[in-house]
Amino acid sequence: MKFLTLAKVSPGAWSRLAHDLPTACYEGMKSAYVTYGQYDLVIEWEAKDLDAANKVMRHMAGSGLITSETLVVASTLKEFGQIPV
Repeated sequence: MKFLTLAKVSPGAWSRLAHDLPTACYEGMKSAYVTYGQYDLVIEWEAKDLDAANKVMRHMAGSGLITSETLVVASTLKEFGQIPV
């Protein structure tokens, strides 16, 4: 399963992200981007199943360092058939 998490970093939390965000939040992380606009971070990550994804989400939500919205990636454009093979 693939996910994109759009996150806002809590005030004063930037310096604490690397050390205080639970290790479980980094499991399956493929990439993370600092962004400008409505969200501070976009995180691309994977989990083997919904139970594993829920574990990561509980850690993110419980950290108090970020608030987030997570999207389940349904397919790539190629997989969806919008790009010829």
